[in-house]
Amino acid sequence: MSMRAVLPVPGHTGRAILAGLGTGLLTVVCGAPYWSHHVAGAVVSVVASFAFGAAGGLLAGTGDTRSRSGVLLLVAAVFTAFTWLSIFDVGIFPVFAIFSEGVGITAAGAAVLVYPVGHLTGRAERYWVYAAIEVLVVQEFLVELVSRPQWNGNSADVFWPTLVPDRWLFDRLIPTNIGLQAVLAVWYVALLIRRGRRLSRNERPAMIPVLVATAIVAVAATVTLRTNAWTSLEALMSFYVVQDTVAVVLPLAVLSGALRERWWEVDAPLRVVRMTSASTSVARVREALAHALRDPTLTLLFWVPTEESFVDSAGRLVELPSPEPSRWLIETRTDDHTPLAVIELDGALRGRPALVDAVLRAGSQALLTAQLQAAATAHLQQVHAAQARVEEREIAERQRLENDLRAGAQQQLVALSGQLEQLAADTPLDSVRSVAVACHAEVHAALEDLRALAQGLHPPVLRTDGLGPALETVAGRLGLAVDLAVSARRQPPAVEATAYFALCEGLTNVAKYAPDASVRIVITEVDGWLHGLVADDGPGGARVVPGGGLAGITDRTRALHGWAAVESDPGAGTRLRVGLPCG
Repeated sequence: MSMRAVLPVPGHTGRAILAGLGTGLLTVVCGAPYWSHHVAGAVVSVVASFAFGAAGGLLAGTGDTRSRSGVLLLVAAVFTAFTWLSIFDVGIFPVFAIFSEGVGITAAGAAVLVYPVGHLTGRAERYWVYAAIEVLVVQEFLVELVSRPQWNGNSADVFWPTLVPDRWLFDRLIPTNIGLQAVLAVWYVALLIRRGRRLSRNERPAMIPVLVATAIVAVAATVTLRTNAWTSLEALMSFYVVQDTVAVVLPLAVLSGALRERWWEVDAPLRVVRMTSASTSVARVREALAHALRDPTLTLLFWVPTEESFVDSAGRLVELPSPEPSRWLIETRTDDHTPLAVIELDGALRGRPALVDAVLRAGSQALLTAQLQAAATAHLQQVHAAQARVEEREIAERQRLENDLRAGAQQQLVALSGQLEQLAADTPLDSVRSVAVACHAEVHAALEDLRALAQGLHPPVLRTDGLGPALETVAGRLGLAVDLAVSARRQPPAVEATAYFALCEGLTNVAKYAPDASVRIVITEVDGWLHGLVADDGPGGARVVPGGGLAGITDRTRALHGWAAVESDPGAGTRLRVGLPCG
């Protein structure tokens, strides 16, 4: 993507002032005979012409899609100045002035309709331009074809394209033209309202004042239009003064919006530097770019070479979004042309390529730093994902072992126990009977141990009834007095198993070091997280020893992106807390 830098404001503003002075001087020259007797009107009209020219010059020099509006405004300013040639009342000047008025109004209207995207956005806007040409130019020509110059307030010896003079038809064409211009104005205001509703966030600051000002001008010009403006030169000149007085708000609104936009363009890159000077985290860089470009929908994806893929701000591997007309994808690269990041923007920013380029250049160093952080986060995500897969496999393996023990060794021991019991009952020999009874007792003890082992691997009550009953069973087996409170819903097996084994470790620790303590177990669910607590009123002083049971809790919870913490001040009991994201 090749884009030029933003132009400096002083030179850009100087060209705008030069364009305004040119159109203002043209207005003075074209209306000189009238200004000598109407100084106040001269001041108003020259100020309006200067404002139109300056606004047009300011936009024309932007080098982006707004330049087309600037050119149209310059055309409108020049032809509006030519309308004052009517005052000379000689030769072709009056006819040229009438056509200049229609061209000037059409150009000004089109300038607002194409701003800031640089083109008309629908059939309704194109049809309005065609209708404006027909009403303001063609209809005026038809009036001239059926009239004489005297009827229009001009001298009899001026050039006039009379074809079939008809006073009756002339008197009726004038109010018809006024009505058509009123319809044209109402249509235009409706287009402005529709445009205002469709504005993107980037377009609103500059466009809303322009749309409001344009609607005011269109309505005011239509309301102040009178029939005698067609039949009296003095009335026509007065109408022009009134029209310029009202119309001056339009270029002033354009100037105000354009200057604000220029300040935004100049300040946006500096804003990125300021916002990323203290922190260059992925979230901060994304926030800085979104703020500078006024695009809250901005999405930032970073290239991770080791994964050969892009990751989002959370470090998750993602595919590049499909191109959409309403969005703009920009790929940035490092100095050695390796991929760096992809920025997805509001499509309206296509009209501001220089601004986007300047902002991205200002944030290039921050993007490099953020890419490293995104890569590190992606690697950590991969580690956590691997740990989670290991944890899931361990749980599945425990369930498999539990089923194997029940289906294999446990059933065999049950059968052996029955055989020994039958042997003890059927044998007549006391010596054999005593050996059989002793063996039966040993097998029964081994069977109980095997059942306890199977339940410890993955207790059925956890799978069927959930955490509460499963922990209550463990506490009963350990001989602990427990106050249990569960307000969480059922969770995925991996989450429940991790929470179960972590809290069981806490209960085992209580049974080992504070068997007479009262124990409180609380399980809650808050904002998508499962929280578990095992708290006792024992002597406290528990320490997390590397490789010990409490230390293993942290490893288990981290595998599911959770956490664990142990609080155990001497004399204040022990509190084990775990937190796991719900599935």
